[in-house]
Amino acid sequence: MLEKDKLSDQLDSIMTQIMTTEEAAMLWNLSQDRIKALCASGQVIASKRGKTWLILKEQDNPKQRNKD
Repeated sequence: MLEKDKLSDQLDSIMTQIMTTEEAAMLWNLSQDRIKALCASGQVIASKRGKTWLILKEQDNPKQRNKD
């Protein structure tokens, strides 16, 4: 496999593990602004790249965590 193909496969694998605030808002039934606030406060696992929050998909809905 070419190095470029290998790197592309690695990137594809990483991309399946993250979501945007828009995707999280739909998945968790929260507003994008609320998702951004949760990211900024560290209540969800996320990393900001430029103006974009990248959120780890494999975590509980923060809305559900608050009910426990």
